[in-house]
Amino acid sequence: MAARDDEVQALVEQLSAQLDRSVLVDDASLRLLAYSPTLGSEDEVRKTAILTRETPRVIRDLHFAQGIANASRPVRTAPRPDVGLESRVCVPIRCQGALFGYLWLIDADQSLTDADCEAAELTAAEIGTAMYRRDELERPQREHELKLLEALLGPDPAERETAAHELSAQELLVASAHIAVLAMRPWRDPEQELPTSERARLGLALDQFRRALPRRQSLSVVHGDHGVMLVALDGRHGTLDELATRAQDALDQAFAEGPVRIALGYSGQHEHLRDAHRAHEHARLSLRVSGALPEHGTPAGWDGLGAYRLLARAAETPHARELIHPGLPKLFALQSKESLVQTLEAYLDNGCDTKLTAEALFLHRASLYYRLQRIEAITGTSLKSGADRLALHSGLKLARLVGTHPALRRTNAD
Repeated sequence: MAARDDEVQALVEQLSAQLDRSVLVDDASLRLLAYSPTLGSEDEVRKTAILTRETPRVIRDLHFAQGIANASRPVRTAPRPDVGLESRVCVPIRCQGALFGYLWLIDADQSLTDADCEAAELTAAEIGTAMYRRDELERPQREHELKLLEALLGPDPAERETAAHELSAQELLVASAHIAVLAMRPWRDPEQELPTSERARLGLALDQFRRALPRRQSLSVVHGDHGVMLVALDGRHGTLDELATRAQDALDQAFAEGPVRIALGYSGQHEHLRDAHRAHEHARLSLRVSGALPEHGTPAGWDGLGAYRLLARAAETPHARELIHPGLPKLFALQSKESLVQTLEAYLDNGCDTKLTAEALFLHRASLYYRLQRIEAITGTSLKSGADRLALHSGLKLARLVGTHPALRRTNAD
């Protein structure tokens, strides 16, 4: 255990002895950082957290639903005997306005006094200070890593080669491992830069997630419009898909109180560190798909994008909107309660199967045929033509990626 973690552990054990009860500390994503010997009551959730070093997803969802991420004072959480959860007092760990984690005290019989809660708050403040100081002490090394990572992802081949050499020579990443890149952001307009406050939250969330990973497995940075995590994959700590899912989960919890969802895209595996810039490009394109096409799901991996690889690249070309079939903007402009755009997209998504489409839209088959005829007339296409169907289908998806699809306008208005 590193010295900085020893300080947190000592504070936990000191409070446990003072209150004569068990104490546990999680990071902001509810992954275990420190815990005391068991004193007094214990439940299955605490046992599981100690054994696995993290809180089960269902329990995390229950805790975050009770507002702990926004709290500045202790919060009493409700018991759930059906999942082995006793009532607890949760004390947020904060310093300089940043949330670093949570201090937990099991209190099934509600025997904690006001003085006990005050002692827990004082300890949480000390732990927050220790964690903030840890970050400050690590800042020079962190800035050095950021400089190398920015060069590794940058446009200059010589700088990329130099950065890759220095990262390997200084053993900042696991040697002889494959690499991949994850890209993530709170999703709004893909062209909009993140506000300063969200950049800070995203950077802190990435730092906290990295600390839950083995040493030398990852580096992270926040660009103007998204966060980036470079990961080394040695095969001993799960697959890339599993790592991406864990990162998605941690970021969802870090932004749990906000109305915006977190989109995440990730590259495939690459053999050499010097290929990180290409992995970053793939991750960024995957991020665009996961953000603009919720039905595709997040996290979205480059290897599973299929035709969206081509469409995501097309969305980033100059004048990308000119690639959309000219009949579609006419259809978009006439969007009405009949939802012709929705009908066309469902029809094409269902492989032009009228039975499936009518069932999905709760339409009589005759109504569906009428709408399809109107769509053909408005767009100047024939849905019997494979070329026209391809142009319309790809155009609808490209319209989502560039932000002109009517469904996106309705979502933003809401």
